[in-house]
Amino acid sequence: MNYRRNRLGAILVAALLVTAACGSAETADNADAATTTDTAVEAVAETEDETAGGSDETNDAEDVEQDADAEEIELTQGGNLFDEITERGVVRVGVRNDNPPISFIDDQGEWVGFDLDLAAALGETLGLEIELVPVDGTTRISFLESGQIDMAVASANHTRSRDEAIDFSITYFWDNQSFLVRTGEYEDIDELFGATVAASAGSSTIDSWTGYVDERGGDAPEFVEFDDKLAAVEAVRSGAVEGYTEDNITLLSLAAGDPNLTLLPGGHNAVQFGVGVPENQSDWLDAVNFALQDIWTSGQFQELYDPWFVDENRIINLPLGGEMEVWG
Repeated sequence: MNYRRNRLGAILVAALLVTAACGSAETADNADAATTTDTAVEAVAETEDETAGGSDETNDAEDVEQDADAEEIELTQGGNLFDEITERGVVRVGVRNDNPPISFIDDQGEWVGFDLDLAAALGETLGLEIELVPVDGTTRISFLESGQIDMAVASANHTRSRDEAIDFSITYFWDNQSFLVRTGEYEDIDELFGATVAASAGSSTIDSWTGYVDERGGDAPEFVEFDDKLAAVEAVRSGAVEGYTEDNITLLSLAAGDPNLTLLPGGHNAVQFGVGVPENQSDWLDAVNFALQDIWTSGQFQELYDPWFVDENRIINLPLGGEMEVWG
């Protein structure tokens, strides 16, 4: 504003000096000078108005650009899931109900298993209520991607292909994957090269067994995928498939008490269960990892594990197969 006033003042002074210098001129000349002065003043005023208008337009454009930048930053960063869950006070946990003895429906119709107990302990350690959401071999991943659950404690083996879709916690369970077969027909998993075998839909056993066979130059397997594990076991019994590949713990549980079914020794894929969380939520992933480590170091983890896999009334015998990573 001061700059515009100074310019206007300078022009007026210059006009007055010109008029004074021409004081002896005729009246018409004075009128012309006055007219010239008025025209100059009007021109300056118009110029200043246009400049001010242009400045306003520039400011508006800058505001729009800044708003767009802010929106882009917000969209790029996404919401903070940890803050959202903390404010909500409830964590939505995806857990399977078809995978004994990890997580299943027992004879009394109760939803039970080691994963259920661990999920409850995680909620308690995090200071959150838990809302259980049933998932299966495929929805435990897709529900995390779509935001329907906040974490999956669902016997999910940490693989590179799955890590492209979600993030995983540190390992909390260790096992292997082999085959359930009819007793007396096979002694080694390598005998199943080229055979038609059963697998759970969405299981990591499919890629693992395919890769295992290919690396050893065997004939490619044929898979029949099942959503129902009991149906897969029945397919083995009936001879519809030569074997059923799954986590050893699951196969042992499904075959318990049946002398016609045998779990082949060894395995083709190490199992490392991790808690699944949505991708790129580092604060939430840290919170889950810290809670797991606290449960482990306090001795609570072993207390949760033993009734299912070690104690006298265990469903199957599976001593703890690893040690949790703990950060100093």
